[in-house]
Amino acid sequence: MIRAMIGTIAVLAGFAVLERSVDASTGLAGTCTPTQAYATLHPGEAVAVRSEPTPEATVIGALAGRSGTRIDPARSVVTVTASQGGWARIALSTAGDYRAADAGLAQPYGWVPADLLTVDARVDGPITVYSRPGMLGRALATIEGDDMKFRVLGCRGEWLQVINARHGNVWIDKWCAKEDGCRS
Repeated sequence: MIRAMIGTIAVLAGFAVLERSVDASTGLAGTCTPTQAYATLHPGEAVAVRSEPTPEATVIGALAGRSGTRIDPARSVVTVTASQGGWARIALSTAGDYRAADAGLAQPYGWVPADLLTVDARVDGPITVYSRPGMLGRALATIEGDDMKFRVLGCRGEWLQVINARHGNVWIDKWCAKEDGCRS
């Protein structure tokens, strides 16, 4: 009996360590299913894309806002593939507004500050807001028919860690990165 209880506690402790080990806030790398988000950029504004997830890393290129106005800025859609310590790894081949610093040195991925990326809640059906991803997360709220936006903090698997004024730092299971929304 005691052996069974110890085994159960060890398994639950293992889940807790696993759950915490790749949160975007811990600084450890988390990979996710490639997903889209967008950076809102004013004309002439650029976001440095770096080789590693740190502000001291080499700048390998930039995302630049080419169209849009002061009132209606451009959205540069990117594909997020991982996150680490507040940085998002983006696929450079799918980032239409990406310009390499050295055209001869093509790289498949680059890093940008994750909180410069945005997703929104304009989707068909409800979005569930969770305290954390996976089996240990609990549902906090449901969003349906709302046009709120979220800043991206990180990702893990099929989940996106986001923040906004109404819900704070949470994880969501569905989002949209299209300028006109994802409702049918």
